[in-house]
Amino acid sequence: MGTIQSKLNNRSINNKTLTNNNYRELFLENNNLATVDEVIHLGHCVLREGWNGNFSSPIKPRLISGAKVLDVGCGSGAWICEMSSDYPSSRYIGIDLLPLFPTTKPFNVQFIHHDFLNGLPFPDSTFDFVHIRFMIFDLTETQWEQFMYSELMRVCKIGGWIEISDPELKLINEGPVTERINYSFRKKLQSRGINPDVTLLHAQHFSSTPNISSPIYHEHREFTISSRLSHDKLAQSLTTYTLESYRCILNSIGHELKLNINNSNVRRNSLMNSIKKNNNSGHIRRSSLTTSSKQGGKDAEIDKLLKTIETEFENYGTRATIHRFYATKTE
Repeated sequence: MGTIQSKLNNRSINNKTLTNNNYRELFLENNNLATVDEVIHLGHCVLREGWNGNFSSPIKPRLISGAKVLDVGCGSGAWICEMSSDYPSSRYIGIDLLPLFPTTKPFNVQFIHHDFLNGLPFPDSTFDFVHIRFMIFDLTETQWEQFMYSELMRVCKIGGWIEISDPELKLINEGPVTERINYSFRKKLQSRGINPDVTLLHAQHFSSTPNISSPIYHEHREFTISSRLSHDKLAQSLTTYTLESYRCILNSIGHELKLNINNSNVRRNSLMNSIKKNNNSGHIRRSSLTTSSKQGGKDAEIDKLLKTIETEFENYGTRATIHRFYATKTE
C-alpha cells in the first residue's frame, strides 16, 4: 500500500499551546508535513515486514467474524486502513491528538481527533483488540505508569487483547556521531520526564496492571540498518525510517542537542572531525535519503550529519531492536 495522503488541520495545531512532552507536535511545527507522514508510514512498514504481519495477538478468528478494534496514536492511519482491508467484517477506530488522518477512508473505519491523555472517550469494555505503538516519545514515565496501561485495559473487553510495539532508542553498534546525538537526545527526553528506556519496562508495568493475564507475551527482534542491502526490503525501509526520524529530531530540537553535546565531555571539534572523516571515507555508495532542497544553513548541516550517520551504520554494522508485548484482559 502506498503512502496515505493526509491533511493537517493547521488551525487546531496553531491555536493550541504545545505541551512540553509531545514531540510529534514539535515535529509538525518544524518539519514538512509530507516528511512526517512518510516517517510514520515507514515505521508501519518496518513493523509489518519485520513481523510478517500487522499483529501478533491470537485475535485473527475474532477479526474474521467481526471485532471492534481501537488504534491509539493512529497517526496517518496506515495500520488501521490495512487491517480494515484484511478483515472487512470488523470495525475500526483510530484516535490521535494530531489530525493526520487520510482524506478518504474505508467504510468500516472511523478517526477521532482527541487528546487521549484526557481519557479514551469510550465506555468500559468496548473493544476486542486495543493496539498502540511508537509512543515512547509522547508519554512521560508517570503517564505510562499511572494512566496509559490502566486506560488501555479499561476500554478492552474481558477476553480481549492489548498489544504494544515500540523500538529501543539505543542502537546496537552505534558509531561515534550517532552515539553522541543519541546521548544528547536521551538527556533531552529525561529533562522532560520521558524515560528513553520505557520500552524495556512495558512488561513490568503491564504485569502490575489489574485484570491483565499472565504471562505477558514478549517478542523482540534485531534488524540490520543498511542501505547497501538492495535485496533486503526491510533493511532499506528501516534505514530510511531511522535517518528520516533523525532529520525530524534535528530539525525540531537540533539547537538544543548541540548545547547538550557541548556541555558533555564530547567536544564539538571532535564531532566535526568524525563527520569529516566519515564523509571522506568513500563508503557511501548510495544515499537512502532525499536530500534537502535547501543547500545552505541548517538544512545543509543536517544533510551532512545524516550522511555521516548513514556511513556509520554501514561501517559499524548498526542494528535496531524492536519489541512487541501482548496480553489478554481477565475478569
